[in-house]
Amino acid sequence: MASRRDLFQSYQFLTQRVVAGLVLRESDPLQSPVRRMGGAAFGSVMVAVLVLAVVGVIGVINPGGNSTWQTAGAVVVEEETGTRFVYLPDDDGTMRLHQVANFASAALLTRSTEVVSVSSASLDGVLRGPRLGIDGAPDALPAADDLLTDPWTLCSAPVSAASGESVPLTALLVGGGAGGGRSLGDDVLLVRDRGTGELQLVWRGRHHLVVDEDAVLLALSLRDVPQVEVGSAWLSGLPAGQPLQPEPVAGRGVPSTAVPGALVGQVGRVGGGDGGGDSAQWYQVDLDRVVEITEVQARILLADPSTAQQAYGGGEPTPLELSAVDVTGVDSVELPEADPADPPAVLPTPAQVAGSDETLCAGFADGGDPDDVRVGARVDLAGGVLGPGATSTGTALADLVVVPPGRGALVSARASAEASSGALFLVTDEGRAYPVPSPVEAADLGYDAAAAVPLPEQLVARIAPGPALSEAAARAAA
Repeated sequence: MASRRDLFQSYQFLTQRVVAGLVLRESDPLQSPVRRMGGAAFGSVMVAVLVLAVVGVIGVINPGGNSTWQTAGAVVVEEETGTRFVYLPDDDGTMRLHQVANFASAALLTRSTEVVSVSSASLDGVLRGPRLGIDGAPDALPAADDLLTDPWTLCSAPVSAASGESVPLTALLVGGGAGGGRSLGDDVLLVRDRGTGELQLVWRGRHHLVVDEDAVLLALSLRDVPQVEVGSAWLSGLPAGQPLQPEPVAGRGVPSTAVPGALVGQVGRVGGGDGGGDSAQWYQVDLDRVVEITEVQARILLADPSTAQQAYGGGEPTPLELSAVDVTGVDSVELPEADPADPPAVLPTPAQVAGSDETLCAGFADGGDPDDVRVGARVDLAGGVLGPGATSTGTALADLVVVPPGRGALVSARASAEASSGALFLVTDEGRAYPVPSPVEAADLGYDAAAAVPLPEQLVARIAPGPALSEAAARAAA
């Protein structure tokens, strides 16, 4: 009877015959069908070992022989250390290898963002030059595809200080927005600048300084309206409008030849009933003419104590009831054409706010004034970079600049919405705005200046400035 060993060897023999029949078309060959393949594999391995040995010997005899980087016109990075170099001619045309302070400087000097990695051995023996570059320039540049083009948002949000007190924090969201809240629309908002103590009225995306608080708040029925506390940087990011203050004519208190029985500086009204109303026309009496004013200007004049003393003989100031004949038969000055910087002309409606610690957010797009101001908005401040708060000259800066990691923005800071161009800035995730002197430097850094996002210059000025990214500055010894 056959043993297990005999059966296994019989199975192996049968399998070998089947393989031989398939490979060699002969079931009983003189040699194994895989013997040739094994020999070929062994020979291949020996050839590979021999080639590697030859390459190794050449490397020992002539190490670091790579010199193609010298003609690449790219930023040279040493593989072992990550140190950046540029290979440039000096004044007499001699090529020298210069270490550079940062990648932005290297890109400006080579006019390329291409990188070539080279071993330190390949750099041995190359003539060296002084270290070049712009101190403080970015060492990492966002790719052109990673530049943010969405609108920016400037927010004032309450945060708790170490003392437990709630203080307003100004946050600038680069290419980001805020959610929720209520649009300010045509309503007005009273805000108090925590830094200066000044009271400002926000309307249609602009801030208007309240010069005489008692007179203005009384005139506009805003005495009991909550005032939201904000930082100076938030207000500075909004365009400034004309201040709210009494605007009297000169020579108040003397008789006027324009309106019989009236004194210079008194306020007159044509139509509108006892309360004035939208149909009323308001005037200030001058020496020999009448000057048309807005309802808001009229109410502020009537609420100003100096008007009572100088134009009404110490009595209560009340508007003179005038007829159309009274103002058409004399020399008159019409209201100037409305300007976006003007404060409200008629009695405004105050916005509904919960208290002094509301979150306010203004959205900016297309280089113009804020397209919307929202009250009680939700804002995500995660990942923001804390700023210095102010420049050395006292310019108010955003407390926090929020840029997604690895992203950035190329912006054109415009003086007005009508301006066709503006200064270029590169904003990085470090929370800095670097001036880019011209489209040429923008191209050297890998960007198209024509694709820069237009934004108001007073908004871009809320970011801490970095050094200018110019080729001339990059050539200076660091």
